[in-house]
Amino acid sequence: MSIFTIFLIILRKKNTIHDVRAALFHTQRNPLSLEEVSVPVPGPHEILIKVKACGICHSDLHLFDGDWNFNLTSRIPGHEVAGIVAAAGSRVKGFREGDPVGLSWIHSFCKKCPACKRKDTALCERQEITGVTVDGGYADYVKAPASSCAKLPPALSPEQAAPLMCAGLTAYAGLKLARLKKGERVAIHGLGGVGHLAIQIAKHQGARVVTLTRSKEKGDFALKLGSDDVINLAEKDAVSGLNELEGADVIFSSSIMPASLGRLIPSLRPNGRLIVVGGGRGTFQVNPVDLIAKRIQIIGSPVGSQQDLADVVKLAEEGKIHPVIETYPIEKVNDALTRMRYGKVRFRAVLTF
Repeated sequence: MSIFTIFLIILRKKNTIHDVRAALFHTQRNPLSLEEVSVPVPGPHEILIKVKACGICHSDLHLFDGDWNFNLTSRIPGHEVAGIVAAAGSRVKGFREGDPVGLSWIHSFCKKCPACKRKDTALCERQEITGVTVDGGYADYVKAPASSCAKLPPALSPEQAAPLMCAGLTAYAGLKLARLKKGERVAIHGLGGVGHLAIQIAKHQGARVVTLTRSKEKGDFALKLGSDDVINLAEKDAVSGLNELEGADVIFSSSIMPASLGRLIPSLRPNGRLIVVGGGRGTFQVNPVDLIAKRIQIIGSPVGSQQDLADVVKLAEEGKIHPVIETYPIEKVNDALTRMRYGKVRFRAVLTF
């Protein structure tokens, strides 16, 4: 155990550390509160991360608004964490103080359930979730099991690394489940933090990409990101537009409006796949005949595994994907959340410390 860790434990027992910042959620639909909190003390298998950047995911807004079935109270949110190791527990291997490190949605996994045994940690039956069931990265410091953390390349800035922890990971894992083949057409439905990275990942995998958006500005930017085509939904409905392109093999949806998903299914080709990664409030309807006639699959995808996380970090390190971000100091967290709520962020808001 490092001298720094021992120092933290002593001061924590004396209750004298109350000088680090954190943005706390207390009640639904109210601004986060910037407060002073104690530095968390890492256990033997944990590391303490000095947070340098933390992305703001649209999932955070869903949690704050009560859209999902989590009873969130008095919690430090944030699951797109990038920083450096400030201290490592006595049994931690592979991380040293000063190492760049990232932490994603999966804060811990049990290593014993069937999902963990097949290394599909995103489906762990006893997982803890960063910023939801345990405190997250809207703070100067956060602790986590070393096994849940990702090593980051020194050349990748924390601001660029943070969105990879969820937005990049979600896009990569979803497209992986789609079993994408070179030359297939992928429609990206929902051009935000996840969608803009999905465009880049799909292009890297050899797909022909079409972006569905209501914004001409976003459509123009999608073309710059590598999208081959854009369908402006303010001018043309998605099915008509996609059918003019002879349909899509895969529709990747990060939209927060579930009701729109059922209407997209007729534009899928035979053996088409609808990948759903967005989790807004509501449901969508499906005609079973549409699924049966063309052997359509609907696949939900949470964040990916630890290996998926390593893979997406490598893509960024090699310059194959680039998160497009806006940065905000932690003191401006509520301003950033407001911009996200009204769709003003291009394309990921990142808090800096």
